[in-house]
Amino acid sequence: MDPNRSFKQNLVGLAAPAGFVLLSLVLLQYVDENPVRTAGMTRGLFGPTAWPTIMLYGCILFAGGWLIQELLMILWKFKPFSGQGVRPPSGGPSASRAKPGSGITGELRIAAGLVMIAGYGYLISMIGFAFATVLFIAIWCALGGIYRPKTLIPVSLLGTLGLLYLFVKLASMPLSRGQGVFADWTIALYRAVGIF
Repeated sequence: MDPNRSFKQNLVGLAAPAGFVLLSLVLLQYVDENPVRTAGMTRGLFGPTAWPTIMLYGCILFAGGWLIQELLMILWKFKPFSGQGVRPPSGGPSASRAKPGSGITGELRIAAGLVMIAGYGYLISMIGFAFATVLFIAIWCALGGIYRPKTLIPVSLLGTLGLLYLFVKLASMPLSRGQGVFADWTIALYRAVGIF
C-alpha cells in the first residue's frame, strides 16, 4: 500500500474486502432456503449445506481481517507488508521474501489463483475430487512459495485425506469420482483408506 495515496484511493482499497463481507452475508441467507428438506437429506454429521456455509463464514472471517488491516493502514499508516513498518531482524522472515521483480507479482498470483479455482471445478468432474484436490493443494502451495517436496507432498496428501474423511465419510456427500479409470482409482483409494 502506498503511504501517499489519496483518500479516494484508500476508499477504493476498502471496497474489495467490504464487498466480500457483504456479499458473503447476503449469500448466507440463500444457502438453506428449506431447512426441513435439508434435514431430510442429511445422512451423516453434516448436511449438503455445510460446505457452502463453512466457506462463506471463512470468506467473512478473512475478508473481515483484510478490511481491518486496510483500516489500520489508513488510520495509523502502519505498513507491515511494505517494508516501511517494523522490520524483523536480519535473517528473519523478511529475508526469505522475494525481491521486487525477482518472481511472480501479486497481481499475477491473484490471476493464477482465480484460473486455478476455475480449473479445479472442471477437473473435479474429469478426474474426481480426490485427485483434483491433491493437484490443487500442491499447485496452490507452490504458487504461495512452498516448493520443498518434504512439505509440499505431505500437505497435499494429508489435506486431501482430511477433506475426503470430512465430506465422504462424515458428511456422506456424493463427491465426484471422476470419469473412466479415475472413477476406478477413486473407489480403490476410498477402500484403501477405509472411507468405504
